[in-house]
Amino acid sequence: MKSIFKTLALSAALALASAGSHAAQITINYSTAANAEANFKSSLTSSVTETFDSLGTAPGSIGVGDQKNWENRASSFSTSVGTFTLVTPGQNAAAGNPFNGDLMIESKKTGVFGRQALASSATDLWLDSNDAELVTWTLGAPLTGAFNAFGFYISDATDQGATLTLSFANGTSTQVVLPAFNTNGNVGYITVTSDIGVVGGVMKFINSNGTDGWGIDDVTVGRVPEPSTLLLMGLGLLGLGAARRRNAA
Repeated sequence: MKSIFKTLALSAALALASAGSHAAQITINYSTAANAEANFKSSLTSSVTETFDSLGTAPGSIGVGDQKNWENRASSFSTSVGTFTLVTPGQNAAAGNPFNGDLMIESKKTGVFGRQALASSATDLWLDSNDAELVTWTLGAPLTGAFNAFGFYISDATDQGATLTLSFANGTSTQVVLPAFNTNGNVGYITVTSDIGVVGGVMKFINSNGTDGWGIDDVTVGRVPEPSTLLLMGLGLLGLGAARRRNAA
């Protein structure tokens, strides 16, 4: 299993559920373990998962090969976990990508470059970056309440020499650079957890060049028990034990 752990202070404009107490600490983990998603979901007290399967509207649609074949395309997709938007395109029409301003919804039939490793069946769709240099994921409606954990599969990242950076905007401008995979079709599971609940924010996928892309699937947003909650639970159990000892006496 390959994994990385990074802890960082969050930056710039994230609305915190418990306002003003301290800068949030973020832990980002990348794992290739087969049970990574299941383990992450089992740690959540509540969650919502976006599979992208309902966003395919034009099966096998335009032409053949490269970026000319897709199930759906748009500059922005609104989903159950927020909005994904292509902000800065990568390669242009002259380089063989006539739809460089759009994100793609792909399947095993349409996907290329090894990203189809995300698909478990012919009807399993995913969101493709279309070699964009900047994609943003704005967390918000229809999500409600505070959450502090995110997880998703990512495929084919950095296999052409690009550097992929994840930046969660909320108030301190810290970024995490994913490792260089250098293998076509690589697939791993990324989790992001915070020590305090948040009610919004923007995850930036920053790619260092426009000839290297990635795909994501099964994006989960949820809650893990915050350390303060666990501490209170522990103190409660200690109090219960003390009460039992007094009763026994």
